[in-house]
Amino acid sequence: MLQSALLGPMEIRVNGQLRTPSAPMARRVLAVLLTHVDRVAPTELLIDELWGEHPPMRARKTVQTYIYQLRKLLSDDGGSTPDQGLVERHAHGYRLSLGGGRLDLCEFQESLRQGREALGRGQASDGAEALRRGLELWRGAALEDVEMGPVLAAQAAKLENLRLRALEQRIAADLARGLHHSLLEEIRDLTYAHPLHEEFCAQLMMAAERCGQRGEALAAYARLHRAMVEQLGLEPSERLQRLQRGALTGEERRAEAPAGPRARAARPAAAPFQLPAALRDFVGRRGELDRIERAVRGAGSSSGVRIVTVTGGPGVGKTEVALQVAHRLQGDFPDGQLGVRLHGEDGAARHPAETLEGLLTAAGFDRRSLPHRADELAAMFRGWAAARRFLLLLDDAAGSDQVLPLLPAGADNVVIVTSRCRFAELPGAVTSVELGPMPQSEALRLLTQVVGAERAGREPEAAAAVAARCEGMPAAIRAVGSRIAAWPSRGLADFAARLDDERQRLEELSSPHLNVRRYLIQSAGRLPRGAREVLTELSRTEETDVTVAYLARRLHRSAGSIERSVELLADCHMLTPLPRDGRHVLRVAPLFRLALALGTPEQRSEPAPATRDMVLRYSARARPVRRLAPLRGALRGA
Repeated sequence: MLQSALLGPMEIRVNGQLRTPSAPMARRVLAVLLTHVDRVAPTELLIDELWGEHPPMRARKTVQTYIYQLRKLLSDDGGSTPDQGLVERHAHGYRLSLGGGRLDLCEFQESLRQGREALGRGQASDGAEALRRGLELWRGAALEDVEMGPVLAAQAAKLENLRLRALEQRIAADLARGLHHSLLEEIRDLTYAHPLHEEFCAQLMMAAERCGQRGEALAAYARLHRAMVEQLGLEPSERLQRLQRGALTGEERRAEAPAGPRARAARPAAAPFQLPAALRDFVGRRGELDRIERAVRGAGSSSGVRIVTVTGGPGVGKTEVALQVAHRLQGDFPDGQLGVRLHGEDGAARHPAETLEGLLTAAGFDRRSLPHRADELAAMFRGWAAARRFLLLLDDAAGSDQVLPLLPAGADNVVIVTSRCRFAELPGAVTSVELGPMPQSEALRLLTQVVGAERAGREPEAAAAVAARCEGMPAAIRAVGSRIAAWPSRGLADFAARLDDERQRLEELSSPHLNVRRYLIQSAGRLPRGAREVLTELSRTEETDVTVAYLARRLHRSAGSIERSVELLADCHMLTPLPRDGRHVLRVAPLFRLALALGTPEQRSEPAPATRDMVLRYSARARPVRRLAPLRGALRGA
């Protein structure tokens, strides 16, 4: 069994025996493979790490030699027989399979996930404990004894940022539990170790103030202010300045108390309307819009809040459909319309506590008067909502756990939730509306609206071909339509021909405002690792009829594990199960398959032409993977 450690000095053990390579270049190759564990590390990435912009003529052959050496080193017998299965050769790189082994990096990431989920549920003690377990895995700086090139240096910096963020969250959770006395020395040391870190300074100021040490809080601010001015030429953030003013006047401690009548009095007279503008030239979705509108207007139909879930795959226009209904019915909600996106720009799910703070601030509460715990924030939000009539749009939800703490009280309130995944555990009157890809007739109408009816009418077949290549993604239709409109003398047939070239299709469908390839890859990146692995393998394999047994062999996983990943992918609209001859076959949309098969320049090295053409040839055929009905159980013998 392989046991590896990267969070500190590199340490590799096989069946308990120390096998850490001593050769510097081999150590770097192994470090890259481990930071990409259970994923393919492109050969070009390894070359970049070892030699940067000046690789030798035989760089690929040299990488193969290092891989051979690692296979021998990591084999069970320690070198006489290279272990081919541990480090697999793929078309464009190498994949180190962890199997039943252990890697401290994976354990840290899992503890981080558990901690964040617990904090999102308002369980500060459980969240702090999970984060503490993960942080205890660190034995020093990541890869501290490995000579690093540009790839590993970037990975080490990313890991250090993750560590500091986990440390911030663990301290915040402990502060919420009232442990400020025991935290004071630890946070003080952190501010000296990281003199420009604003969050550690803020936490020290809060802990010191709560301990009655206002001088300590002011001294912390003074150190940060001096460091930022001298090194960056910047002032501390408004939040830090508020904390300093609070320490000077003694207001910070009063602001910590759960908000009562004083905070409630801070509401503005005007109702909050937060939603972004809806498209004025929206096309189609008439049936879905009518169904959502009927559900939203179902006043008195339930004793609880009314919920409408709008689900569908990436890029089908869920957010815009929700906005169309919300703006159309704005007059039905005199107390406002609140909206929040539940994922950040980096794709990470927002914690309910963070979302609730934003909602309460939009409702008029002073942020300084808000409690810190998610359950207290949720209770405060429900209390505010109970006597009101407003609409809440929760956009791009990850799942029920993220939504439940955000639900308001009051039978007159409505919540519209958009998500890529179906919901099964929401309370009250729930109406579920699923969006598929935009039908071809509506896609053609939208394209015609963007490029102009006269121009589309001159080349109806080419216009239909362009619309079809967008596969029902409204944003892609608008993107390619705007490009067509920018070239008035170029025929639509020329654009249709460009879209026929599968190597360039995703780029042709993109615009300065939408990178289709990156969008689809980021969508897959939000999946759990096991499901992402299955989806990627399905997209990249050259097999025309992939079975669960095949995937289990390729990915070194059990059939049951593959089945669970397949079900999750179907639930998130990444795969479409279709019955055939008493079985189910699964299809991946061609654009998704193209995006994952080819990746981005940052994710892959350029494959050999034969390999690339082979991938593209199969990507157009929306290959199935056999699956017996029902989705779970009968697959095992496939």
